[in-house]
Amino acid sequence: MRRNVKKLRIRYRFTFFQRQVLSHLLIAVLILALLSGGFVYYFQKQVYKSETEELVSAGRAVAKLMQRETEEPDLAVNAYRTLLAERKISFIMLDKSGELLYRDSKMDFAFRTKAFLDQLRSHIFTMKDNQSFIAKSTNNEQIIVVPRQIKLKAGREIYLFVLTSHRGLASIWPLLKEPLLYTAGIVGLLAVIVSIMFSRSLSRSIRSIQQATRQIAQGNLSARSPVRRSDELGDLSNDFNTMADRLEEASHKLQQYDARRRHFIMDATHELRTPLTSIRGIIEGLKNNFVTQPEERYKYYTIIEKETFRLIRLINELLDVEKIESGMISLNKQQYSLKELMEIVAESLEVLIEEKKLHIVIECEPQVLIYGDYDRLTQILINLVKNSIQFTDYGTIKLKAAETERSTCIEISDTGKGISKEEQQLIWERFYKADPSRNKNKSETGLGLSIVKQLVEAHQGTIAVDSAPGIGTVFTIILPKGEAETPALPQSSA
Repeated sequence: MRRNVKKLRIRYRFTFFQRQVLSHLLIAVLILALLSGGFVYYFQKQVYKSETEELVSAGRAVAKLMQRETEEPDLAVNAYRTLLAERKISFIMLDKSGELLYRDSKMDFAFRTKAFLDQLRSHIFTMKDNQSFIAKSTNNEQIIVVPRQIKLKAGREIYLFVLTSHRGLASIWPLLKEPLLYTAGIVGLLAVIVSIMFSRSLSRSIRSIQQATRQIAQGNLSARSPVRRSDELGDLSNDFNTMADRLEEASHKLQQYDARRRHFIMDATHELRTPLTSIRGIIEGLKNNFVTQPEERYKYYTIIEKETFRLIRLINELLDVEKIESGMISLNKQQYSLKELMEIVAESLEVLIEEKKLHIVIECEPQVLIYGDYDRLTQILINLVKNSIQFTDYGTIKLKAAETERSTCIEISDTGKGISKEEQQLIWERFYKADPSRNKNKSETGLGLSIVKQLVEAHQGTIAVDSAPGIGTVFTIILPKGEAETPALPQSSA
């Protein structure tokens, strides 16, 4: 049984609310105790001061009476002694040698002892008029003494000691007891109420943040702390909400990335399966002698060759996408003549252009420069021009360039079928195909524009598209301009 009780005691813990209430009450009690101590000290000083002033007044009156009489001081003060006795004040007179000249016959016996008189004698030569001091009687009672030196008319000097018992706070305590107790009770009650109010406010704020934290831990990343304060708890709530926003954003991006990854794997698998299936079917037909005519066999060999090139192109483009997204691509940036670069691209695609009977026009001044990686810039232009060739049945493809002090602008326009507003947001996605049937016939992968956009961004540039169905498409690229000298253009293998 005792063990169970101990376990219960160990397991019990104070809540934050309880700790706050207790800490506030302890502070209130401490402050109340300090104020009470100061109050008592202040009143003790006031009582001592009041008693001292009363003794000074009495001593002054006795001194005046003594100075009026020349021979018998006893007769002069007897009339005043009764009044002083009612006020519980006594006095003793000593001469310069310490001999007792007069003392109140009605004073307490404790004031008559030799030990008490010796205390008074010790102050004769050090005393200052009306400067009080504390003496102790034989029963350890504190006595307030106010000394005074009196010079009589006959030339004698006597030393007057006016004294009374130091009553202290006890003299006024009966009057202060009840008000002080009521005040302490009211202050204590207010302290409890204020402590509970402040503690409850803090506790509610902490519980709100705690509940939001638990919801985040359980996977509800939309949970937020409703606490709005101007103190550190408010800052903590704001920081928590900022953290939750970033967690939710990161989770959303992770979900998008995971969805894109699954979609990418499915698309890549489909794109790889299609040519492989075609090649496998043709090989089986050739292996089983289903195709016997030389012309037909040559035709199928050509298909195998094209599908193989398509696979190689797809794999290379997949590798490019992976390198760009993982940051493994390195760019050797220099300045090149943009017109020469455009002419090389046009020559490289001359066969495709003539095959569709299109025209290509280059509008670029010889002095226009472009800053970037030569191979990647060539890849960007080739992909965009090939895209224009693919979707243009007749008309013209135009390559136009201009430059400013900070950037170079390239426009590639065509008179093709155009792109709708909805598709303009999708063409940058991997494996997106505006016309799947045409893309399949042309052995395209749907990665070209996605690679173009990522390569442009890798050059700290931007790319935009403006198109209208049936009118044509314009791709606009803006790349930052470098300051290096123009090197010799690498020789093209085309």
